[in-house]
Amino acid sequence: MKFITSLAICLLMTNTALASKEIETYPQESCQEIYGVIGTFLYLADIEWKQKNEEKAMFYSTASANYATIYETVCRK
Repeated sequence: MKFITSLAICLLMTNTALASKEIETYPQESCQEIYGVIGTFLYLADIEWKQKNEEKAMFYSTASANYATIYETVCRK
């Protein structure tokens, strides 16, 4: 029981320490490439959706959403 309590305390301390860490922005060139990749994945998702290939369309749209999250985190400030 002591081990579980100690582990929980360590995890809480680690999570709160990393929560205040400042994220540096990417260079403009990298941000432009990420932005382009978002559009590419959306375009591919649209093609696959029109061909009734829902699984691949979902894959590409998820990838686009993931890149959009990265873009919002490290490029928009």
